[in-house]
Formats: sequence, C-alpha cells, structure tokens
Amino acid sequence: MTSEYTPPPFNYCDYRCDRCEEQERCRVFKEEQERLLSHYVKGEDPNDPQVFMADIKKIFERTQQMIMKMARKHGIDVDEFETEEPPEVDPNEYVIYRLAHEYYKHAHGFVTELENTGIPVVVEEEYKDLVWYHTLIVAKSGRLVSGFIDDVLDGELQQYEEQGTLQVIKKGIDLSKNALEKMLDELPDGFHTIAHLMELLKRLEDQLAGDIRQKVG
Repeated sequence: MTSEYTPPPFNYCDYRCDRCEEQERCRVFKEEQERLLSHYVKGEDPNDPQVFMADIKKIFERTQQMIMKMARKHGIDVDEFETEEPPEVDPNEYVIYRLAHEYYKHAHGFVTELENTGIPVVVEEEYKDLVWYHTLIVAKSGRLVSGFIDDVLDGELQQYEEQGTLQVIKKGIDLSKNALEKMLDELPDGFHTIAHLMELLKRLEDQLAGDIRQKVG
C-alpha cells in the first residue's frame, strides 16, 4: 500500500447512483449499466428474479476468479489455508450499533405511520431521504463494528475501509437530520416523534466523534 492509493467510490457508497457525482470512475456503476443494457438488448427484464439470480451467480464466479488470480500473483497457495470459521462480532456489544439500531426502530415506526396516514407533498423528498437512510445507517454501523476484528486486510486498507464506512454513516445522518428538520416545520402533529429521532441522531453523531469502539457497559 502507498499513500497515493485512492479508494474507489463504491468503498463509500450509499447506493444512490442517480445522485452520485462519481459515476464515471465507479466500476460497480459501469458494470451495472452494462448488465442492464445487455438484458434490454436481448429483450430480457433485468429485474426478473431468475435473470437477477443468474447475474449474481456470474458475479460471484468472476469475483472468485479474480481473487484466485491475485493470490497466484502474490505467491499465495489458497489450498494451504485452513478452513476455520471467521470470528463473529456481536454488533450489540458496541454503543454505536446500539444507537443506530435504536434510531432505526423509531424511524421505521415513524415511516410506517406516514405511509398509513399519507405522505404530504411538501415533505415527499425529505420522506425519501428518511426512508433510504434509516436502514442504511444501521446496516453500515453493523459493517463498521464487524471490521473491528477483521484481520484479513492490512492496516492501511482496513483504515480506508473504516473511513469509507464512517463517511457513508455521517452522510446518512446529515441528510436524515435535514429531512427531519423540514418535517419538524411541516408536520406539527409529529413534533415529539421527530424531536426524539433528531435527539437519537445527535447521540449517534456524538459517538462517531468520540470512541467508535466503545462497548456497552
């Protein structure tokens, strides 16, 4: 590894390709566009479950081949690896994940309530951000803590991976806070719920600024 290494965009992706400014240098985006185009040319529906699963299988096979090629290049005999279970992380041991999961639960309840009562036009865009990121924040928090005992990547690569994950979580928090602030003005009946969600995000934000590896109790 060198200090000149620049992680690709998909290392810190929030999966909203339509809003991303780095599509041109993102291999994942380009491959997805090629996949879609290939199916459209053949008259196939790329979202058909059978078509999609066949694509996933090809991706896994290609990834395996790429890993084997890299291993051979570096003189690694993969047949010598011992087959042992990777260490498991209980994300609930970490304060940061607990906070993210608590936010997810309350945000999901609020989202469900809005769906049932009807989403006001004035907060449609904010609602989309809230829906998108309330699941992504907890998922990425789980990914973050799982990397705390990851001994596969070297130190510098692991640091890039961690920083990329943190970047996505912080982006999700910022956009969710903006969405909730708008909702706070436009949805007076939801004042207490929205204020609580904002307080949870503030606690999560403070934890990110402090000890991200802090364990519960």
